[in-house]
Amino acid sequence: MKKSILAVCLGLAGFWSVLAEDSPIAAPGRVNEQGDAELPSGELLSDHVAEAEFTGIIHRKCRFLTSLCPDKCDHARDFAVFRIVKYLDYRKPGKYGDEKQDQLMVDVNPAHKPILQSADILKKISALKPGDKVVLHWAHYYMHRNSSSFPERPVISVEPAALSGGKKGM
Repeated sequence: MKKSILAVCLGLAGFWSVLAEDSPIAAPGRVNEQGDAELPSGELLSDHVAEAEFTGIIHRKCRFLTSLCPDKCDHARDFAVFRIVKYLDYRKPGKYGDEKQDQLMVDVNPAHKPILQSADILKKISALKPGDKVVLHWAHYYMHRNSSSFPERPVISVEPAALSGGKKGM
């Protein structure tokens, strides 16, 4: 009896994993010519423009939450961390948009699928050194793809911040 229950459970687990791989929700999004994911339609919940200081890149390890961990899960991430110095512009047209932030973390690993940040943004971030001042523009969207809805927070631009002497940072 115990062996048959185990066999049924293993069979169902295998069946569900096949369904998950074929599911359009589990599959990465379409990719454009730069290798970036094209975001499906969505609703703008908040828009942020802030002067920030780049504090460096941190690595977050996999937390071993699924059966794919750690080799096939893609949970480990590299993040560029920015400390928000002051907001230059902030809009929250949506009820559920992000409030003003003290820190922004941006996934900078181009191997992750789907890639949220454009190749140009990743290149600009990789050129930064800790302590560099930049003007960041990012948004909080509520995206809709097939029967799935989820938040996305892409960085729209990263530009050197003007210093008090009129020189540019970076």
